[in-house]
Amino acid sequence: MSENGDGAGSPTNGRKIVRVGILAPIAKLDPREAVDNVSNFILGQIFEPPYAVTAGETAVQPVLFSEPLRHEGGRRYSAAVRAGVTFSDGTPLTADLAVRSLKRSAVLSPKAAIASSGDRVVFTLTSVNPRFELTLTQSNCAIVLDKDGTQFGTGPFMFEERPLLRTLQMTSPMRLIRNPLWHGKTKIDEAQFIVRPADPDGSPRELIESFRRNEIDLTAALIVADLTRANLTSAVPALQPGNSTGILFFNTEHRSLSRSDVRKAIALAIDVQDIAQRSYERNPVAFIARSLLPPMMGRPTGLPYMNREEAKRILTAAGAARPPRLTLLVPWAPRQYLPKPLAAAQAIRTHLAEVGITVELRETGTGEEFLADLTGGNFDLALAGWIADNPDPADFFEALLWSKMTQGDHQANPSRWKHAGTDAALAAFREEPTDAHRNELERIVREEAPLLPLIYGQSVVSHTRKVRGVSVSSTGIVPLAGISMT
Repeated sequence: MSENGDGAGSPTNGRKIVRVGILAPIAKLDPREAVDNVSNFILGQIFEPPYAVTAGETAVQPVLFSEPLRHEGGRRYSAAVRAGVTFSDGTPLTADLAVRSLKRSAVLSPKAAIASSGDRVVFTLTSVNPRFELTLTQSNCAIVLDKDGTQFGTGPFMFEERPLLRTLQMTSPMRLIRNPLWHGKTKIDEAQFIVRPADPDGSPRELIESFRRNEIDLTAALIVADLTRANLTSAVPALQPGNSTGILFFNTEHRSLSRSDVRKAIALAIDVQDIAQRSYERNPVAFIARSLLPPMMGRPTGLPYMNREEAKRILTAAGAARPPRLTLLVPWAPRQYLPKPLAAAQAIRTHLAEVGITVELRETGTGEEFLADLTGGNFDLALAGWIADNPDPADFFEALLWSKMTQGDHQANPSRWKHAGTDAALAAFREEPTDAHRNELERIVREEAPLLPLIYGQSVVSHTRKVRGVSVSSTGIVPLAGISMT
């Protein structure tokens, strides 16, 4: 079957196929381990979490649980698993299987102990969390059946063949076929994920041309400026509130960046407006990150403060603690929160040269290489970011600032930030998400500078006019089971 010979929505032996353009191949096969948006997009079609937030709504809806969480007193909550749900291999979903899977979710381990009781899954929270259901909407909390070295899901699609990561990474298009045992209904028989890598400067030229040639039906990898510049009149953009922030992370475990005054000086030397201008051609000021939280969680006023003279003064006062040279880890491909990572990295190198710090760019060739260095702490500075896992700002803050996220394999808190005052502020915000508690967290970010928010990502899904029913979850995943094609 050719990748572009059928045309969007035209049947092949009566089958409906949607072709999705992506900039990089899948990096993980287990949703509990996936941290990149391409993997989450693909795996989100195969695996389901206990709850979900439907696009355009705020209420949490049960998916694999049959009811909202029931408070059983103290920090104990429970819910029954949904009857009649099976994994794609035919295995029925049970509370025991759900618990076995959820215990392997790194995002849950610091937040709750998990056990089964009959047909119920029981959560005993480690701290007060009145919005714990939102955590259970995350893709990293998807329920997975581990069997014979393979992961099976309950979602609308499944891999065409027994998946091998290296084989899938080298295959384009990568095919998902309809799961005939899914508990819902879908009008799509097959989803094909077509890799079109970006140019070295971050330009998605190949993806744009594939869309123009009608080889792709849908993509979440283009921004509005790409569509305008390329005059892609066939593309219908669906804009969503930005749900990601591009960030410069400081490795606070490295001696050269262990002091808050040094980190703050580096932050003061960086011109975030310049980075926004290099990243977005249209209205770049609108994408300047005024806080760590993305726009979907509220947009504060004001602009980041830059003062290179003050930065020089602080670095001079630091004496021997002043770092003469730093490495900067650069993503292998454009990300939702960094549309032009190399341009942003070059800007940072120029900015820090102005205050006497030489920056060596460490460009990575694959997602595996980048994530291994990021999670392993093999950097001084790292250009990365975070996409909201759910609509809860407390979860966003905790993923990036909570000391517990440095323990185990959470693949979060890249700065390795361990700070008692931050943990206390996070706990206060978790229990009462007031403006005052949020402002205290933002103050800590400014004063301690474990990281520097740079720019907001743009959340856009572009599709042809033959695609109908496109919706986007709060985390930017397009549920392909919900679309139809004419």
